[in-house]
Amino acid sequence: MKKMRLSIAQKLITALGALMLLSFALLVSIHLMKLYDANLREGELLAQTQSTAYIGRFSQSVNQTLTKLEMLRDTMLEMREDDAASRDTVVRLLEQMIEDNPYLLGTYTLWEPDAFDQSDATHRNASDHDDETGRFLPYVVRMNGMVQYMPLRHYEVPGEGDFYQIPKKTKKFTMMEPYDYEINGKKIMMTSFVFPIVDKGGRFLGIVGADFSLEMLSNEVGKLHPLDGYANIISSGNQYVVNSAYPDRVLQPYQPWSTFENPSLLKKNESSMSYDVDPNTSKKVLRIFYPIAIKDYTWHFELVIPKENMLKEFRNSLWNSIAISIAALIVMTVLMVLLVRKIVLQNIRKVAQVSAALAVGDLKQKLDIQTNDEFEHMADHFNRMIDYRKEAEDLIEFQATHDLLTGLPNRYGYTRHWESKMQSLQQGSIFSHSALLYIDLDRFKIINDTLDYSMGDLLLKQVAMRIVDVVNQNGTSDSVSGHVFRFGGDEFVVLLEDISHLHQAIMVGETILQVIAEPIRLKDRLFYMTASIGMSLQHELHDWTGDRLVKESDIALYLSKKQRNTSTLYSPSMNDVPKKEIVLENSLFAALEGEQFTLVYQPKIELSTGRVYGAEALLRWKHPELGMVSPLEFIPLAEKTGFIIPLGEWVLRKACKQIKQWEREGITPLSISVNMSMIQFQQKHIVHTIEKIIEEAGVKPEQIELELTESIFMDNPEHTLRILHELQMLGVKLSLDDFGTGYSSLSYLQNIPLHYLKLDKTFIHDIVGDIKKQMIFKSLIVIAHNLNMKVVTEGVERQEELDIIRKHKCDLVQGFFYSPPVPPDQFAALYESAISAEQ
Repeated sequence: MKKMRLSIAQKLITALGALMLLSFALLVSIHLMKLYDANLREGELLAQTQSTAYIGRFSQSVNQTLTKLEMLRDTMLEMREDDAASRDTVVRLLEQMIEDNPYLLGTYTLWEPDAFDQSDATHRNASDHDDETGRFLPYVVRMNGMVQYMPLRHYEVPGEGDFYQIPKKTKKFTMMEPYDYEINGKKIMMTSFVFPIVDKGGRFLGIVGADFSLEMLSNEVGKLHPLDGYANIISSGNQYVVNSAYPDRVLQPYQPWSTFENPSLLKKNESSMSYDVDPNTSKKVLRIFYPIAIKDYTWHFELVIPKENMLKEFRNSLWNSIAISIAALIVMTVLMVLLVRKIVLQNIRKVAQVSAALAVGDLKQKLDIQTNDEFEHMADHFNRMIDYRKEAEDLIEFQATHDLLTGLPNRYGYTRHWESKMQSLQQGSIFSHSALLYIDLDRFKIINDTLDYSMGDLLLKQVAMRIVDVVNQNGTSDSVSGHVFRFGGDEFVVLLEDISHLHQAIMVGETILQVIAEPIRLKDRLFYMTASIGMSLQHELHDWTGDRLVKESDIALYLSKKQRNTSTLYSPSMNDVPKKEIVLENSLFAALEGEQFTLVYQPKIELSTGRVYGAEALLRWKHPELGMVSPLEFIPLAEKTGFIIPLGEWVLRKACKQIKQWEREGITPLSISVNMSMIQFQQKHIVHTIEKIIEEAGVKPEQIELELTESIFMDNPEHTLRILHELQMLGVKLSLDDFGTGYSSLSYLQNIPLHYLKLDKTFIHDIVGDIKKQMIFKSLIVIAHNLNMKVVTEGVERQEELDIIRKHKCDLVQGFFYSPPVPPDQFAALYESAISAEQ
């Protein structure tokens, strides 16, 4: 079937007609919205008016009854105090209350034995008013339209029942939940109002009460149907007193409309109005709640009106508006046809001709329209668009091949570079060796997740500029051509061309590591970063050389990341690295059961005294086939598999037992620090686990120091802070490890309960002769001391470094200058030799 094509004139007529129709429809819509809103407001006003009117009548009937009951109570108390108590007078007052109030079915007073007057004893069983215990208990009822006095048998056991016991206990007004009571074979729903009778001394004397009929009020609510809605009354005990739509639910528990409805809704003594979906009809309704206050009790009046019934006038106006809109559309369409035929068609044809030429790449034709109107203005823009087209194509090409954040070529730009290089070689250029350096920033994700991403972007730009500076300086001094690419995230690639010796690539890599490790100041904050580099060399020329260099350097980078802040040159043997990972991962659980793990201890030396202050417990694994496995290899695997949890508990338990062993050998006092991972801190019962291990070993909590890293704050910092405070209350010492290897925020030092600040070895790397590094080192020690923390410097290997550290009053040091990590027996020997040196 051939697709129908519209001419420009037809499209213009359609568009203009639609525009005018939309304008007209907008005006009509505004009118309908106002009418819609007005209809709803009228319905709401009607519902509120009828609700408040009914509540007013109900409250008036109840308040009148309560007022008369209180007056009767006060009258009986006055008669009693004046020794003028009269049983006949009380009975007449009870009868008068029923006669005056058509809602009352019964009135009564029930006194404690011998409490009404001084002659109670003489009236025992002497009349219908008193029983054998001396209780005065007259009861007047309305029966068959007549007011009658009930004999004593009305009470099965006087003084029992909630209507008596509750006011006796609370000495407060009591309103009973609605109930059905059978009178002459007919069930009548009622409630009871009961006031306690208490003398001036606070002694409970009895009660006075009334049985209040709810039948007439129920019938009145049943007739309340504004806009075909229905009404309910709910008691303070959340029972239906009235349900005009579903009478069978009366005296049944109130049913919330949804499981999400606030269960305390009926406990709020405030009115509410909302639009909800009625679960009984699935229709949108107006729902109004009004509280009915009865002394200390609150009933609720609920009115429900279908929303569609409130909008009848709106629906009638809607159909009228549709009819008017259709008529207007017809008139406007005729006018538009006449207008468009007279103008615009000639110029539109010119535009079509030039556009067709432009579509086939002909940029020589220009649009020639001189009408001094919008068409001429359009022609100017059209011609300018042709001029800008080449610039736009160049810009698109740049954006496709470059990273927008740093301006460096991206991965696609890297591919295009190799394509260009291969093409030039095919045209006779001389082949030269190339080297690729794959750079990945260490721990950048921690910084990026801790701060906002804009700060992470600024750091990436600073790192990119430093790498570019190194490559440019090297190219100038060593005749090496270098290119820097950003592959994404925190990954950069440096391609060195025209290299003649391997050491050229190695020197560039080392220089890049050095410049990245220098502190970066952004917005008055210092950032310490390191990077890992994988290197690969090109020896032969193939089409796939570019991809092969990336793959090989990525494998070398994988090994560098295990150590951090280092570079690794690819060799073919590295292809087996993933296989070794699988072997290690499968051997972890067997290693723990087979006692392949051991702990070694590196002493911490107190600089002020030279004594062994404590030790850091370090985990070692001797695999039966692979030999010694570096923690940099198996710790990440343990964290990935979750094995770090039982392994961490084993390390803590082993360290605690070692403390007890050394104590038996006379090595005391001594504390051991144990490293904790972020995964361990995510465990729900971590504090209990640590406490249990310490108690089982019989060591003091202050002898255990937990070394933490900033990574524990990456996920749920509030939970982590709570755990740290619980550990502090337990008595365990806390240390922030590897400080300075990532985003070193002073907020950590201010907000978490730390005892030790452990400076990473990068702080003292090349500190000798570097005044800037020494000043930073000194400032951190001053800050830590002001926060009542001791400072531990690790990685000390030379006397010159130790002299600078001692000069700036660092508290503790740790490193190969004193001792590498050693087994427990060698550590004991070190401790004894240190003691002997002190003596």
